Amino acid sequence: MTQAIESFHYRLAHSGYSVFPGAHPGQMVGSGQLFKRHEPLLASPDPRRIDLRASLLDPFNSYRVRVFQQHSKLSVTVIADLSASMTGRLPMLADFLLSAAQSALQLGDTFGFIGCGPSLDHRWLLPAGPAMEPVREMSRRLTGLKASGTADSLERIAPLLPKRRSLLFLVSDCHFSLTRLRQILQPLAPHAVVPVVWWDEAEYQDLPEWGLVRFLDAESRRARTLLMRPDLKQHIIQDFEQRRAALRQTFRSFGMEPMFLSGAYRAESLTQYFQRHIL
Repeated sequence: MTQAIESFHYRLAHSGYSVFPGAHPGQMVGSGQLFKRHEPLLASPDPRRIDLRASLLDPFNSYRVRVFQQHSKLSVTVIADLSASMTGRLPMLADFLLSAAQSALQLGDTFGFIGCGPSLDHRWLLPAGPAMEPVREMSRRLTGLKASGTADSLERIAPLLPKRRSLLFLVSDCHFSLTRLRQILQPLAPHAVVPVVWWDEAEYQDLPEWGLVRFLDAESRRARTLLMRPDLKQHIIQDFEQRRAALRQTFRSFGMEPMFLSGAYRAESLTQYFQRHIL
């Protein structure tokens, strides 16, 4: 990626559980500007925050101290489908990876990556951390990757997920059964998940009205030749739209709102997503 990295803006509405100060609503009390409650001076020994009015009204004549909600740090992880069907989208995935990492690190959050092929490979795993250079190296390797096989390891990532509630981006073309998709989503449900479904609309919108077209399954390598005609093209387009609706319904059953992308990555689309949806 030669051009400048684009960042997007995100916020989580629900409280996080990290003990480290950051940019997101937290459950800890400490330095902050959002008043949370009053506590006895013995429980929160900070005389600078004594509330005289609350102390005078206290029936036990004890000093009351104002405590504030501390904003907390968040862990951000991109989980990517590295199956053969994603090969043409890997350069865009590399752009997205850099963008997500820069957006997270600018807020003081940590960033990690889990790439899923037929099996989990340490070459495509990046533990959550505060550094950008490992992400740049991962992005360079993704750009040159010739993916092959399936992404079966998507179902085995549970031990690699953060223990506390985190922001997860699940990037895939979702060219697998809905039953398998539910199995993948089950361990992700405790987190704030943004499913990013990356399709290439040209694959079905730009089919010819007439002529022989050879379709190749990138993962199974099975090929099929069809005689295209207008009604068949319309049928294929309708099948993709029905698939989109089925995917959206499946994600929503887990409390997740999918984001469908096509073509080049634009950070602005992620910013608009977080403006519309509460996680």
